[in-house]
Amino acid sequence: MKISLSWLKTHLPTSAHIASPQELAERLTAVGLEVEAVEDKAAQFAHVVVGQIQKLEKHPNADRLTVCQLDVGDGELKQIVCGAKNHKQGDKVVVTLPGAVLPGDFAIKKSKIRDVESSGMLASESELGLKKESEGILILPADAPVGESFAKYFGLEDVTLEINVTPNRADCLSHLGLAREVGSLYQLALIEPPIEMQMSKAMKTKERVALEVLDKDQAPRYSGRWIKGVKVGPSPAWLRQRLESVGMNSINNIVDVTNFVMMDLGQPLHAFDLAKIEGNKVIVSGAEPGEKMTTLDGTELTLGGGELCIRNVKTIMCLAGVIGGKDSGVTDSTTDVFIESAHFSLESVRRTARRHGLQTDSAYRFSRGTDPGNVIRALDLACSLIQKVAGGEIAADHWDFYPRPIERAPIRLEVSTVGERLGYPVSEDDLSQVLLSLGCKISKGQDKGVLEVLAPAYRLDLEQDVDLVEEYGRIKGYDQIPETLPPLNYAPLSQDKAYGLEVRMALLARQAGFSQAVNFGFVSSAFQSAVLGSVESYRSVGLDTDANPIKLQNPLSDEYDVMRVSLLPGLIRNLLHNARHGLEFGRLFELGYVFRHGPDGYDQKLRLGLLGWGELSGLWQPKASDSSVFFDVKARVEGICAKLLISQVQFNEWAEPPKLFHPGQAAGIFIEGRHVGFVASVHPAWLEENKIRWPVVLAEFDAEALMRGQPRAVRYKPISKFPAVERDLAFVMPKTLRSQDVQREIQKAAGVSLQSVRVFDVFEGGNLPEGHISIAYRMVFQNPQSTFTENELSDLQSQIVNAVEKKLGIRVR
Repeated sequence: MKISLSWLKTHLPTSAHIASPQELAERLTAVGLEVEAVEDKAAQFAHVVVGQIQKLEKHPNADRLTVCQLDVGDGELKQIVCGAKNHKQGDKVVVTLPGAVLPGDFAIKKSKIRDVESSGMLASESELGLKKESEGILILPADAPVGESFAKYFGLEDVTLEINVTPNRADCLSHLGLAREVGSLYQLALIEPPIEMQMSKAMKTKERVALEVLDKDQAPRYSGRWIKGVKVGPSPAWLRQRLESVGMNSINNIVDVTNFVMMDLGQPLHAFDLAKIEGNKVIVSGAEPGEKMTTLDGTELTLGGGELCIRNVKTIMCLAGVIGGKDSGVTDSTTDVFIESAHFSLESVRRTARRHGLQTDSAYRFSRGTDPGNVIRALDLACSLIQKVAGGEIAADHWDFYPRPIERAPIRLEVSTVGERLGYPVSEDDLSQVLLSLGCKISKGQDKGVLEVLAPAYRLDLEQDVDLVEEYGRIKGYDQIPETLPPLNYAPLSQDKAYGLEVRMALLARQAGFSQAVNFGFVSSAFQSAVLGSVESYRSVGLDTDANPIKLQNPLSDEYDVMRVSLLPGLIRNLLHNARHGLEFGRLFELGYVFRHGPDGYDQKLRLGLLGWGELSGLWQPKASDSSVFFDVKARVEGICAKLLISQVQFNEWAEPPKLFHPGQAAGIFIEGRHVGFVASVHPAWLEENKIRWPVVLAEFDAEALMRGQPRAVRYKPISKFPAVERDLAFVMPKTLRSQDVQREIQKAAGVSLQSVRVFDVFEGGNLPEGHISIAYRMVFQNPQSTFTENELSDLQSQIVNAVEKKLGIRVR
């Protein structure tokens, strides 16, 4: 939120603290109101001053140019060449002198224009950044003081602070609210500018407009006043500048006043065109399911029921606290207005805004909580300003529906509690002074050292004694808390086994070359469904995926409306983000929970997800094939399983993978008698649709199944004193036969003397039969008792060949 320092000063006395924006920004940041930027608007107009044309002549070498001699208040005339046609001798103009930098990084320098020296430029409104387009230079009024800074003359001598206000500090979403905070920090008394308005005794709001509040819970306070005979038009300069200083655009004088009051006092308002209030009656009630409404920007909404609405006798005029309706707002033809100032339930406004995806300044404040005691003051200020900028007569009375005034319960605070929590002694007098500066009311409790504290209505975050402790520490400064080491009175607790295994799993994934990704546990239902496809496919590879994701009752947005049932949607978003930023290679893993409906409510399961895309390439490396990423990720999975001491890992064909995956490059992973997940290449059609130029592989595992039986005991096996021997065998086999089936038969036939077996060569073509390939296996044998003889090795090799040929029907090449 933007705060104008000159605007802030209207609520505070001038002080050295306010005159030092950077020091103020640092102090505010220290107390939890982070100042993200400080912008000195006057600095943008350095070397830009008010000048007067003393002499004007035609340029000797150009018919369309003039040579002006200008007084800029320094006692020396400045010669400037100008190409505009709307100026004359004696005019007051805006002079940009050498050294000035105008919007768009347009630097002003001394120059020669057609052989005539020019020491600056006469500026137009567009060149000064005041308008998008303008004709001719800016001519100022005759009373403009020569030599005065343009920023000062035009009311731009201001500093703005960009403040990140946390959700619990709704009271700081206005200049008044921030003034209260600054006043507390520097012990400054607030200034309440008087509100002056001329009311017509003959005009009665209650006789002109009827009011009926049917939903007292969602609208605990509702007020309004009638103003007659206003003239809608442009706002005066001071009002436009105030709004523009905090990043708001001027619309018209009536709407600008409501925005001004909202930014000044923190109370959103709405101005109704009284002629559009059918039946001259305002009704505050909940919406019926299916009712429709068209907003100010032309969007048609279908209401779900229960949204708080402001109606007339025929139609809905606006969604209370969120947005106005198309047929309720002020137009150029408006003459009578009904100004609404109300206090709406923050839950009601927040629910309505999220349901319809509406983010407005009004909803932003109401959904965090406004001050019910500020309603009438805001109404009076708005009426006063409207009369000042748009004329009109103000009714003598106003509606104020407030049947059950909101009261805060007192908070019991023990002075000793403050000191105990903060770690240093706190006096009762000092504590009382700080709480009083925050607007609290204090009375002595019945017990000694106890205060009864009544928090102001605008501080919704002060509910318990710990909140008051935090406020005292915040105002006094957290740097006052001494540094002390806490005493260690307890022995360290044993680490949770499940946590330890999770840490180990994450460590193994990092050791395998994956970087960790962390994604939200909730996702978009539409995106998740589009990514996953049929959940039955995942169940076939051991991932019990819920077909009906758990819906959030109050989602932040449509992008986060359900709990995830798989890690894949998050990893896909990681892929798209990295690919769109030009990262051609990456390996990511995520270790997180997925959620499902369980027999006793909700259930969560730990999953391990892997993502790999692209291949590292260089000058001496060949171009990677489309399947190389698949085998790279597969090898890393095998490495993780090996470090978990899982000896038997099988990759079985995934018969019917979802549409996201390539059917020829998808495998279920089978360990210890059960499937635990999959590894699969993403389908080329999906990659082309999303403009990804590199092969992509995804894998997901039931992490709890992978870690079952962990930590496994490492069995001691002495190193053999006898040498190992290598033998190679190549088999001709159909392409449909899996290599791991052959490898399994080799292991069975060889027995314990076989230390390892791996594929080292694949050959296709030549004299091989159609549909066949040759796969070569390298076997390592070692006898712990003696050295193998040649005859023993020959017998063992024959035994392996016979077993494989008999079992699988293939032959040695």
